[in-house]
Amino acid sequence: MVTALPTAAPPVTNAPIVGGGSPGFEERWAAWQAKNAAHDRALRRKVAYAAPVLLLLAATVLYLLIGR
Repeated sequence: MVTALPTAAPPVTNAPIVGGGSPGFEERWAAWQAKNAAHDRALRRKVAYAAPVLLLLAATVLYLLIGR
């Protein structure tokens, strides 16, 4: 009975990617920064709406518990 030998992994090369290869570090970094800038803007907008509401709620609770 003959068993098949495992095939070796292909050799690793450091040849540069020519043409439509994956984006380089600079392109990925720029995309990551743009995505995070958009997230920061959205978060600031949400906090700008939520902060006054939470402040008003906290003031109301304090007034009901302490004031009168």
